[in-house]
Amino acid sequence: MSCKDTIHLLCWYLEGKLSSAVESEVEQHVRHCANCHLVLDAAVNTLDEFLEGQRSPQALAIPKVA
Repeated sequence: MSCKDTIHLLCWYLEGKLSSAVESEVEQHVRHCANCHLVLDAAVNTLDEFLEGQRSPQALAIPKVA
């Protein structure tokens, strides 16, 4: 999965709207791509600010390997 594809899917990923196969691809990419991991972290932090912790913590479980 490319960075462009991953970035386009992050909102749906955070909302839990992806199939399990695509969700796994996004997670795999984010684990190994420092840039996309930063974008995901920024999205999570932004949502936390607006939703005050009401969002699912799924994205926080993705460790960065790269």
